[in-house]
Amino acid sequence: MPLKVILADDHPLVLVGGALALRNAHIDVVGEAKAADELLAMLVERPCDVVITDFLMPSDRQDDGFALIETIVKEYPQLALVVLTMINRPAALQSMLNRGVRGIVDKRAPMDELATAARAVADGETYLSETLLDILNEADDASEAMPGAPLSPRETEVIRMFVNGMSLQQIADREGKSVKTISRQKRDAMRKLGVDHDSLLGEYARDHGLV
Repeated sequence: MPLKVILADDHPLVLVGGALALRNAHIDVVGEAKAADELLAMLVERPCDVVITDFLMPSDRQDDGFALIETIVKEYPQLALVVLTMINRPAALQSMLNRGVRGIVDKRAPMDELATAARAVADGETYLSETLLDILNEADDASEAMPGAPLSPRETEVIRMFVNGMSLQQIADREGKSVKTISRQKRDAMRKLGVDHDSLLGEYARDHGLV
């Protein structure tokens, strides 16, 4: 059975382009809504697996995007909800996830990413566009990357691969991340360890059995 998706956005170009990208990926778009009220009415009548909705849409009943999210999550807990947005504030993105959103797609990303997000959340995964994931990671790292703080699991793995001879590009390719993300994780790990040269990472790696 093909994945069934309802897509909602008040911008016609996004709605048409998004629906076309989903259908080209063999995903069944069972509904297209232009407003929050239309989306909620559609959910009553049309069974689906995933809802992809713009964060801010015109509505007579919803005060803001968070109210729409809360309504969908409460009334349709079995659905996987993806938010399409241009918001890039870490606190707002985290608040969406905390309210039950399973995926957040950057509106500036290619439309093809909607299909990737839909399939990921339908499989129970959490999906974020790489740009938004970087923003959340940077916010986390800014609060954690203090000298003496413990390395996160991802930082430890980056250091392990680096000291064992992999380049940042090779690590990025293996992890499916950008070189920028891997470089930042390596830099933050070095800050926590209090080292300022790559050669000193070898001592940490030997002490912790990473080589």
